[in-house]
Amino acid sequence: MKLIFIGSEEESLGFALAGAQTHIVSDKEGFTDKMEELLELEDAGVIIAADRYFEAYEEKFAKRMQKRAVPAVVFVPSIDGRHIKTDIKGYLSGVLGIRL
Repeated sequence: MKLIFIGSEEESLGFALAGAQTHIVSDKEGFTDKMEELLELEDAGVIIAADRYFEAYEEKFAKRMQKRAVPAVVFVPSIDGRHIKTDIKGYLSGVLGIRL
């Protein structure tokens, strides 16, 4: 299973050094195109994305991913600060599909 990161060039450096496959995107359209491609891979285990793309993910992929366990999609804070507006409890409830 592959560990994959999607984000800016600066953000991807640390993940590349850790052995993750990295994909550089610069806007929401690039993110959605790359996610479509990555979700078709059979060996994708975890997809890590910069949280600036969280809203694009919610709009296009969240419903589809509720029915799948693999790949797991995780968001990390972007290099320019946090973009996810919900608190961690609300975020985890959405990801896990349960009320905490």
